[in-house]
Amino acid sequence: MATERRRSGSKRQQLSDLRALSLRRATEASHPPTGAIERRVVRVAVIINNVGGYSRGVLRGVASYANARAWVCRVQGVNVVDLVSEIERVDGLIIQAATPEQAGLLERLPVPAVNVSSALGLRRVPSVVSDDPAVGRVGADHLIRLGHIRFAFFCADDRQYAQLRYEGFKKRLAEEKRDAAMLIGERELPGLLNGGAYPLAVMAANDRSALLVLDACRERGLRVPEDVAVLGVDDDELMQSLAHPPLSSVNTARDRIGFEAAAMLESLMARKNVASDLVQVAPQGVIARRSTLTSAVDDPDVAETMRYIHANAGRPISINDIARVAAVSRRQLERRFRATLGRSIHDELHRCRMDRAQRLLLDTGLTLPQVSLACGFTSPAYFSTVFKRDAKQTPQQFRDAHRMPRVG
Repeated sequence: MATERRRSGSKRQQLSDLRALSLRRATEASHPPTGAIERRVVRVAVIINNVGGYSRGVLRGVASYANARAWVCRVQGVNVVDLVSEIERVDGLIIQAATPEQAGLLERLPVPAVNVSSALGLRRVPSVVSDDPAVGRVGADHLIRLGHIRFAFFCADDRQYAQLRYEGFKKRLAEEKRDAAMLIGERELPGLLNGGAYPLAVMAANDRSALLVLDACRERGLRVPEDVAVLGVDDDELMQSLAHPPLSSVNTARDRIGFEAAAMLESLMARKNVASDLVQVAPQGVIARRSTLTSAVDDPDVAETMRYIHANAGRPISINDIARVAAVSRRQLERRFRATLGRSIHDELHRCRMDRAQRLLLDTGLTLPQVSLACGFTSPAYFSTVFKRDAKQTPQQFRDAHRMPRVG
């Protein structure tokens, strides 16, 4: 009872402090100091989870925008910051809201604020977040194309973003007449992994959850990816350094989220209208590594064909080359491949080349002819034609649309 009274008193004090601060801010805005310089220093607080890879990526994006604007940024941990005292020092803030209490305060702040967390499902606070249903779809599509028919979704914690990712994952599986259960908490892993139904494909809500799956597989002597394919989310550099085998992960475009959040905050600080209070940033595909790089099919020749295609998509190989490696006639291999996976060898080779092209366009400074050559195309013109047919935009338009824009 005493604890509850202290909490209630603390909340009342916070609201009182916020009202006083709001009044002071309004007074300062209507009576600026005499002789105030026209261009003053803009101070922004960035309040994030200090550990997570998602947070570090968002911070990189914020820094890219802030440096171009010469903002002074204060970076604080979301779990230790006193939000009321922090906003006395800044003109605006970007926050990865972690608790319902923080969410409640955000709606009453006297300074502009942009949220970059989808953990709580905030509705009335301007937010730039990952398109979480799309993240789930991208993950499901990656595992489906590897030939998997048994799936599960795992998250260490029950958070809003995990639920949204699962919904996207489940909907994509339903299109293939497949399903997947959502398992929450490490205690659920023994029941999942002791079932004996392999190969199994597990998508985790983030890379931290994926590490728990990898560890549980190792304890039970299960091979990754042969018995259990594991896919994470966020492509967290720190988590990757701890993953054995190397972890495949959905790239959530964290830097872009931070950049767009800073751009939205600038508009709010200038009292400009924003096009939408919610911006959802699309994922940028899967970074495929060892934890999913196997083919979950029973036909050994089809499995070998898949491995060969994935390993050599950057070379100008033909279907005849692939058939020679499999030591099977082209006609027979094509028939068995389609019967097993529901698509042609050409379709698979083409998809691998397009995935590789998109990754090179986003992550390197290679010229378009260099990207074309690195993806097995002998003609840059033909590469551009094929890319535009698939992506509905030229390679250069794709690169420009997905890279962070220049700050004007």
